[in-house]
Amino acid sequence: MNINLLEALDAFEKEKGISKDALINIIQKSITSAYKKNYGTKNVEVLLDKSLTALNVFQIWKITETVNDPNEEISLEDALKMDPKAVLGGEIRKKINPKKDFNRIATQTAKQVIMQNIKELEKNTLFEKYVPLKDKITNAEVSKVSPDGADIRIGKLETKLPVKDMIPNESMKQGDLVKVYIKDVQYTSKGPRIIVSRTVPEFIKELLKTIVPEIEEDIVSIVRIYREPGIRTKIAVSSKDPKVDPVGSCIGENSSRISELINEVKGEKVDIIRYSDDPSEFIKNSLAPAEVLSITLSPDKKEAVVTVPESQFSLAIGKGGQTARAAAKLTGWKIDIHTPA
Repeated sequence: MNINLLEALDAFEKEKGISKDALINIIQKSITSAYKKNYGTKNVEVLLDKSLTALNVFQIWKITETVNDPNEEISLEDALKMDPKAVLGGEIRKKINPKKDFNRIATQTAKQVIMQNIKELEKNTLFEKYVPLKDKITNAEVSKVSPDGADIRIGKLETKLPVKDMIPNESMKQGDLVKVYIKDVQYTSKGPRIIVSRTVPEFIKELLKTIVPEIEEDIVSIVRIYREPGIRTKIAVSSKDPKVDPVGSCIGENSSRISELINEVKGEKVDIIRYSDDPSEFIKNSLAPAEVLSITLSPDKKEAVVTVPESQFSLAIGKGGQTARAAAKLTGWKIDIHTPA
């Protein structure tokens, strides 16, 4: 190894994120393995010299009275020719010139092992880099759009955002920057595989964390969330600090925070409501802004009969039953909405 090769390793370290020490370790082990395999000896050592500019390869023999295996042992007479200080029972080392002493097969074996180990280490390094992103949102660049979804790039990795994980009716084009939720980071034979989505409820939850500092600081909590992608999302929030209004924190001054969220989900309706341990109060909140006159609960069946003014019936039900359906899913109660008899 010369200085130019060390410079190449420095460049490789910057490009691939693999440390120079790890690369040198791979080269050492690969040359050792190739030499042992092709020359039938176990006693070989590859060391980086003190100047850090060369890898030296040594074959090692044990000095014995009787030589049974010339690949492993050497007589004292022959050892003294190599080193006047050699003693019986000790070891003698001979520096090997890989270019001169390695045959073509051994050289090719070493190259193959080096490249194989480097590829494996690169996959491990990438996996360790991306696995902390699991269950979080991150930015991605759209590289291609097709009928079955969008090809996106997250850092150095390419992955697919399938149509089923895109917000209905949203359009993307090459070069767009979008946020995605990372559902999983899988280790495969081809390297890390990232599974992403923009439709799961967790996407909304993680978005709110980036928009609302009180959530990131664990003052405001997202207790429950229900989402129909592209249609409506209902989020129940609570506050650990009685002085902090959880709903107001999420909406923001002049609706700035909720507007940022709605822009990201392409106009999907988002309702922020206050969570309550009292089922009646929680159900009432979940149907807002519709006015609720009364609620009768059947706890054993987890059913609720809700009465609303006739003028509020359509609002409480919502278009296509969206509001009532979302309220039921959010609260976990079957909700039957009526007007006064």
